[in-house]
Formats: sequence, structure tokens, C-alpha cells
Amino acid sequence: MKKALFAVSSLGLGHATRSLAVIKHFIKEYDITVISYGNALRFIQEELSGYNVSFIEIKDYPKLERGDGVYFYFYLFMDLIKTNFVIKDEHKMTINIEDDFKFILSDGRYGVNSAKVPSFLLSHQISFMPPKWLSLFKFVMDFLNYFYFKNFNKVFIADYKKYSKSLAGNLSHTSLTHFFPHDYIGIVSSYKKLDIQEDIDYLFIISGYLEDKKESFVSKLLEKVKKLDGKKVFILGNSNEKDISYIEEDDITIYPSATKDFRNELFCRAKIIVSRTGYTTIMDLVELDKKAILFPTPNSTEQEYLAAYHKYKDYFVICEDEDNFDLKELSGKLEQTTSLNPTSKTDEALIGIEKTIKSYFHKNFFSIVVPVFNEEKYLSNTIEKLQDLDYDSIKFEIIIVENGSTDKSYMIAKSFEQSLENIKVYQSEKGVSKAKNLGLKYADKQSDFTIFLDADTLLEKDFLNELNNYLNKNAQNNLTIGTTAIKPAESSSWYDRCWYKFFDIGHRITKTSYSIQIAKTSVAREIKFDEELNYSEDLKFIKTMMIFGDFFFLNTRQVATSSRRFRQDGYFKTLFYWNIQALTPEKFKKHKLYSTVR
Repeated sequence: MKKALFAVSSLGLGHATRSLAVIKHFIKEYDITVISYGNALRFIQEELSGYNVSFIEIKDYPKLERGDGVYFYFYLFMDLIKTNFVIKDEHKMTINIEDDFKFILSDGRYGVNSAKVPSFLLSHQISFMPPKWLSLFKFVMDFLNYFYFKNFNKVFIADYKKYSKSLAGNLSHTSLTHFFPHDYIGIVSSYKKLDIQEDIDYLFIISGYLEDKKESFVSKLLEKVKKLDGKKVFILGNSNEKDISYIEEDDITIYPSATKDFRNELFCRAKIIVSRTGYTTIMDLVELDKKAILFPTPNSTEQEYLAAYHKYKDYFVICEDEDNFDLKELSGKLEQTTSLNPTSKTDEALIGIEKTIKSYFHKNFFSIVVPVFNEEKYLSNTIEKLQDLDYDSIKFEIIIVENGSTDKSYMIAKSFEQSLENIKVYQSEKGVSKAKNLGLKYADKQSDFTIFLDADTLLEKDFLNELNNYLNKNAQNNLTIGTTAIKPAESSSWYDRCWYKFFDIGHRITKTSYSIQIAKTSVAREIKFDEELNYSEDLKFIKTMMIFGDFFFLNTRQVATSSRRFRQDGYFKTLFYWNIQALTPEKFKKHKLYSTVR
């Protein structure tokens, strides 16, 4: 059975409850593994107790916005630093287990993603609302968000695309969305509307992730509700406690937590909901069309913004003073609130999520063309690496084109052809452009992209998976030609690595390449390489290909090439020659021989 990995933030039960709806949608088709922590993990374990689900507990990010006064800013600064380290740690863990999964979906855990496995983020908070004293640094926080968002194939934004229908306002609608793939999916709730009598007058749902704000708030509510008539029920979101409390004289029932069908039942039985302005709670209210009185958590800038936003929208009754309030008076204002009339609900969101995720399972067909001229020293290692590629063997082919060698290159290539089904060996006239064009000619008809690979360039086993995931992620863009980052094959010295990194930056900026080019096969067959050029042929080819689409640069650690030329001529001299060759008018390069290093 296929496997899927879900990562769920434990900063409040909201992430767990909304993720639960997504997990249950996929649980019949996939073996599920859930990463979470603490209260959220225990909640999900209990909710999924009847299913075959694996769990991994990994410590979550520190709870931001704790403390008061000067301590608030001290803790915020320290917790942001800690968060960055936790993100790095969870990403390292993900890399160790990524091969087991068909896809990854993370709710609020930014490090749980993979370069080669389709990875998705569920979020509503695309832009943070910093404290007033830090508002000048909002753009920095937004950039950090983008830095993490771009690592996912797509971000599922839990809100409506039309701003007038938005539930999160500027949290989810920001110019930042122009820079990464995203879909507005509408609301996601784990609740289902039941045809049941509303016999609970007030339902108080007080979970929240800032525990130091919770206990005093619950105490205030318990004191206030004694003045109210009717049945009152509390759900406190403490999944590690089991004892139910009753205050019979005031008709109050207190559940430390409520799970599965009973939680849904309580919500549907309630006439009025009283809770924090947590975003998942707001989505739940919209899903079930419930009236609510909402209190923002003090110092929680997100909840304070949502409170102000919904007070303006008048969807719910908002109380911003939790020290002085009258629940009976607030209840009287509920009839004056405005109905949202949402355009879609959870069922539509789940269908959209599934459709999008499955669209990233497409396997591109790759043709790897290797022109060979006197490469007996390197060719065997290059082909052995290609043989070890971890990719469906019927979805890629290796085409070796020997062109005028005087050594044993052709014999070496033919020896591999006899043992591998997806390798073909041809001979062409001398010239790298002629060899590449012949490889294009014999590429499979179903080929999507052709990789032109120097015979001394090595691809690590995950390269095609990583490239495939990148191309699927950018399928909406018209990518026709590109290259990759390259590392030195025989050296780990800092000097060599720095030069290779310098070349990566240069090729990315100038839209040029060396050692490897990746071209859309259908376009490349029409363009072809200029067979009158024996060097700089890739520059002309790339320039012409970009007429028909966009250049891309895959930042990967899966490609390495020999540093033999640099060892012989030196980096400065080689760079000088490359620039001279690039700037030389084409007519002076025709039929000129290229100085090879063997």
C-alpha cells in the first residue's frame, strides 16, 4: 500500500483538528505516518485509534509570544532563533525517511519537506502580524516565510481566494503569494453538520497553545457563566486528562477533552459557541454555520488581528476585554451579526487537495545523451552512476554517442549496452554538436526532457527524482532549457568548492551552462545544435531555446563533474578562456577545434 507522511504542529489543537480531516480523507488509500508532539499528538492518536497509523514524536517549535512586558520581546527573539534550529533538525529527519513516502503534507511544520518527494504545506498565515514595536521588520518576517514556502511543491492556503469572502484577511492575502505556488482551497474542518437538537445553550471551547493565558481565562468564564440560564458545557483541550467535572447547581459540565464523534456532537448541539479567535475555530464555525462569541488571546498578534478583522466584518461577536465582560450582553448582540454564506466548505477543499497532490505524481520520461570523445578514463564511472539512478527504468534511457575516439571509449560503452536494457550506443562523425544531435535523433518518442551530459559528469542516484519533482512543481511555467548546480567530483577542498559555487552563481545569472544541459525534447529536436561549432555550442543552443520558453536552474547536490581542466590550466586561466570564447563572434568560431583535456 502507498504511504503518506503528515506533519502536524502542536502549537494549539487547531492544527491537529483541521489536519485530521485531511488525514481521514487519505487514510483508505494510504498507510499514514503522523509527525507531531505533545498534546496534539495525543489528540490525533486518540482520534485515529481505530486505524493502522504510525506516529513519530518530534519536539515542536517554542510557543511564540509568551511572557509580558520586556520579557515578551526577549522570549520572542530567543524563540525565533530556536525555531530555526528545530526546522533544520526536522528537515534532516525528513531526509532520512523520505524514500518511504509517496507524498508529504505538513500543517505548520516548515522543515518537513523533500526535494524529491512531492511536499505540500497547509497554512493560513502567509504573512505574520508582528507586535507594533516590530512592525518595521514585517518584511523580514515575510521573507523568512517565503524562504520556507518555496521548499514545498505547493502551499494550500486555508481561506477563500476572493478577499471579500476571506476569513483570514491580510494573514492569507498578501503580495508574497506571487512568489510561490499556492492554491486557495477554502475552509478545512474536521466537523460534520448533524441533524440534531441544539440542547446546549453555551459551549465553551478553550484549548489555545499559550497555557499561561488559559487557566485564568477559564476561571473568569466559570465565574461569569453562573449568572447565565441554561445548559453550559466546557471543553478544555487537555488530552492528557480524563476526569469529567460537574457543577450541578449551575448546570455546568467540564470535559478536559472531547474526541471523535462526541466532539462533533457537542459542537452541533450548541446554540452559542464561546472560544478564542483561533483560525481553525473560525473555520469550524463557518463549516457548521454557528453563532459565536470570540475572545482574542492577549499578546497573540494573530488572534488580535483576527478579532479586529472579524469585528469589522461583523461575522461574530468579538470581545477584546477578557477582564470585564457580560456574557448575557454579548449574547444579545449575536442576532446583529452578518452571515458569511461561504462559497464552499470542507468537502470541496479535500477534493481539491487530493486532485492537486496526485497531479504531482507524473513521471517525466528522460533521455540522457552522453557525447563521448576519448573518455576511457571516466566513461565507466559515469555509466555506472547512471545505472544506479533510483528512477523507474522504463521512464528514462541512456544514449551514448561516441564521436571519433582513438581510445577504448566505444568498446567500454558497448560492454554496458550488452548488460543494460535502457542503454543504447551509437557512433557519429567527430564533433560534440553532431554527437548531441544524433542522440536527439534516436531519443525515444515519449521523451519529455533530454539531459546532455559530459562524459566526466556524474549523477547521484536521486537526481532524476529531484529533477522530476522540480519540473512537476513548475509545470505551470514554460520551462524549455536549464542547467544545475555542480560540485567537484574528485575534490572536497574548500578552494575547489568555492570556485564551483562561483560558477554556479555565474551560470544562474547569465543563463549559461557547462557539463550539463536539460532541454525540452520536443523543442530541442527542432532547434538542434549548430554542427559547425565544436565549442560554445551550448551557448547558442540555450539562447535559441529561450526564444520558445524559460531558462531554469536546479539547485541540487546530485551533480558532480571532473576538475581535470581546472587542475591543468588553473581556475583563473580557464575562466578567462571561457569568457573569450563566449564573447568571440560566432563566425570566428565556426569549424574551430576545441582544446580538450584528457
